Amino acid sequence: METHNSNLGRFLFSPFSLTGGAAVLFLFFLINRICRRKSTNVRRLPPGPRGWPIIGNILDVGPSPHRNIVLLQRKYGPLIWLKLGSVNTLVIASAQSAKEMFKNHDQQFCNRHRNETMIRDDGSHNGTIGLSDLCPQWKMMRRLYATELFTKKRLNDTTHLRKKCLDQLINWVSDEAKHNPGKSIEVARFIFAAIFNMVGDLVVSKDDLAHPEFTVTNVFFNITADIIEVMAKPNISDFFPFLRSFDLQGLKKKTEHKEKIARKIIRTFIEERRRRGVNPLHFQEKDLLEVLLDFEGNGKDEPSKISELHLETFLL
Repeated sequence: METHNSNLGRFLFSPFSLTGGAAVLFLFFLINRICRRKSTNVRRLPPGPRGWPIIGNILDVGPSPHRNIVLLQRKYGPLIWLKLGSVNTLVIASAQSAKEMFKNHDQQFCNRHRNETMIRDDGSHNGTIGLSDLCPQWKMMRRLYATELFTKKRLNDTTHLRKKCLDQLINWVSDEAKHNPGKSIEVARFIFAAIFNMVGDLVVSKDDLAHPEFTVTNVFFNITADIIEVMAKPNISDFFPFLRSFDLQGLKKKTEHKEKIARKIIRTFIEERRRRGVNPLHFQEKDLLEVLLDFEGNGKDEPSKISELHLETFLL
């Protein structure tokens, strides 16, 4: 018995056992530290439902995200943290939170996630502030919006265009009701066409780009509607970025094909405006295209002129 206790004592206090014990204690301390750090980082994130392996919170969003987000907002508040596939997603579900983030902290949150169908290898997606990274182009676009496009004067000067758009919409719906008495009216296509014409009038001074009845001749209208429809479809590459290079659903290829056609039409608008030039006797308010063509950056922290590629993207 004494021999057994003596051997046990030698083992417990041998250099090997002491080193091994210290290593085990250090490993335990390290694992505990890492776990605490991870749990601390998780606590710093906005609240949100626990996700499933691989798919994350895709099932929580479901086929009706606009409805399910409202339910999640009631439970978790105005900021909701979701994991859609392998992509971390912050949902801003209140106007006050959106104002705080995108007005008071716009530079910190300007690099928002973009759908794969919107990204172009040539960087043309940087031509619009909604898709651009924080770069000199983004700064120029932001200044352009603030000083030229959304000023109080411009909004007041374009009141008649919005009224014309509304009158056009009322006439279309009224004619549809007369020709099809007793039948329901698909108001959405009339609204989309009227808004499209209003934007066309503001951008390129053309108020006849779309008509809800003449779908064959409305090439630019149809192409734009197709692009919006394709971009709105769920794309597996958006949830699992490692699949982007495969374009499994072919959505990016379809979008790029439609976009090439739309850019050709936009180039005709630009070339027509440049050939026409500016009539000094014409005192009508400048449209958006004319503002973009005349715009000059400071050449320091922003480009001196808007490139052709970015100009097309901006108009598109």
